[in-house]
Amino acid sequence: MNSLIISSLAAFFKAFGRCFKNSGIYALLMKIYNGISSSWKNSVIMNKLRRNNADGASTESKSSKVCFLPFTLLTAVKNKASDFFEKNISQSFICVWAKTYIQNFMALNTRFFGIMLISMALSYCASSRHLSKIALIAGALGAIMCIFNYNVMSFLNPSKFVGIIKGMAGFKNLDFEFYDEAQTHGVLRLVLALTGGIVTGTAMSVSMLYGAVIPFAIFGLVLVMYAPVTGVYAAVFAAPFVPTMVLAGLCIWTALSMVIKSVKERNFKWRFDGVGLCMVLFLIVLLISSLASFARMGSLKVWAMYLVFVGFYFVVINTVKTKEQLYGLFKLLVISGALVALYGVMQYVFGWTTSNAWIDEEMFEDATMRVYSTLGNPNVLGEYLLLILPVAAVYMLKYKWKELSKWTYGAMFLVLALCLVLTQSRGCWIGFMVSVVIFVTFYEGKWWGLIPIVLCILPFVVPQTIVDRLMSVGNMEDTSTSYRVYIWMGTLGMMKHYWFGGIGMGEAAFAQVYPFFSYNAIIAPHSHNLFLQLLVEAGISGLGVFLIMQIVFAKKMSIVYRSADKKSENSMLALALASGVIGFLVQSMFDYTFYNYRVMAVFFMVMGLGMALRHIAVPYRRETE
Repeated sequence: MNSLIISSLAAFFKAFGRCFKNSGIYALLMKIYNGISSSWKNSVIMNKLRRNNADGASTESKSSKVCFLPFTLLTAVKNKASDFFEKNISQSFICVWAKTYIQNFMALNTRFFGIMLISMALSYCASSRHLSKIALIAGALGAIMCIFNYNVMSFLNPSKFVGIIKGMAGFKNLDFEFYDEAQTHGVLRLVLALTGGIVTGTAMSVSMLYGAVIPFAIFGLVLVMYAPVTGVYAAVFAAPFVPTMVLAGLCIWTALSMVIKSVKERNFKWRFDGVGLCMVLFLIVLLISSLASFARMGSLKVWAMYLVFVGFYFVVINTVKTKEQLYGLFKLLVISGALVALYGVMQYVFGWTTSNAWIDEEMFEDATMRVYSTLGNPNVLGEYLLLILPVAAVYMLKYKWKELSKWTYGAMFLVLALCLVLTQSRGCWIGFMVSVVIFVTFYEGKWWGLIPIVLCILPFVVPQTIVDRLMSVGNMEDTSTSYRVYIWMGTLGMMKHYWFGGIGMGEAAFAQVYPFFSYNAIIAPHSHNLFLQLLVEAGISGLGVFLIMQIVFAKKMSIVYRSADKKSENSMLALALASGVIGFLVQSMFDYTFYNYRVMAVFFMVMGLGMALRHIAVPYRRETE
């Protein structure tokens, strides 16, 4: 990037860095750092992290064989039926039609969409029995588009504007000609466009919104079936925006597509690891708890959501096969999070949020607004941001000062951090601080030498409302704190009786038992603590398996971190994911972070991306077949 402003800023920071390195303060700080660093490298924590380098779950153990049984059955089906699928299904007319449809859709072929618009307009007018202005405009636009047979996507690669956008997002090598140009000729595509337009127009006469979605829904469904990794991309990006059931449907369809692909392709090999083993055991324990629940049907419904979103972990690690796919997903995760955060900041700036339900107005008279963006609750938004911020920091640090990508991801990080501040979620702030401590310690411990300077600056830049919020942690006069403490006391009373097997999953089971143990007649849908909730819902085994899962995940990330230079992209991402998950778990001590299913889905997606990184960056010695 040859921008004068960016070049000047880069030169300034380089000059400042050179002056600082030649100063006496830097020399003193380095002596302190080297002493602390030596002690840290020989500490008990680091020795434990270095001790275990085991490669995933052993498929020889009985527990692994039981948990791997579904994958074994799918592998057996593949060995028997892959040739049949290849000969009779892959070459069938349905697959040929589907491939032609998605190729023309991806190419944005003008004639294809022109025919679709004309047929849509005609069928809409015929079905609704009146001439609409919108239909006339659509028909006229379609007629103009039909004159040309041009693939709009081919225009994007040489475009300078698109080049700038790709540079900002860090996708310099992205090629927009990812379609098969041979499929954008012939009669079949026009027949498909005509049919799609008729169906769309007829549906629009009943509902304009749902009818207009049909061509895009068909494209999405077929594309995910054709390439399941696109479903992972869609789920990672859409998780904070779409309703829970839409996200669940997308996850299920992607999983089904992956299963079909695994049976169809003879060379497909399932990935199964230690974290996956823990997840299967976790789902089994939760299922047993649900079957013995005080509200069985309600618990089984909750378990079904866990099955979808926890199970999506296996979809992620078995569809993401290359570094390009994985790095693209990480960047997409940050971009999606930045859009969520930007909307949250705009809520604050323009006053789009009106509810003060999450503020103790007697204690915090000046704090009259907490943003919640697309997630409906400030604490839930903060929990989501905890998982995104460390990954954003990686791409902010990774690029060079002269690259536009660095400034773009730096801006995204600042928006994400500002939105986290505006949630005014104290538990999330504490979780983020822990995450920062871990990331800085392992990435560049020398930065701790700047702590005295930072402490001197903070009183002048941190608003008093934030200081008041942080200082109120543990203050029982704050209704939010006292509310949680009383709920925890009631939950601890329940644990004395149900610590072994739990009461079952979900609000229905909790509502059946909690009132008998509640303090001060406080009504609560859950325990406001993830660990207490898992313990009370699934007993000691449920909590134990979950904690082991997190320990195994942290160790796997430490393997990736130590496999290369700590400034490499893989090491930085592993560190970011581990620190983000730990920060999330810290916040989980103050809230039931799985209460919002979309945040739970993102949590297990992040773990899936982490283990996909583990499989790609440091391949296991033995792939499970």
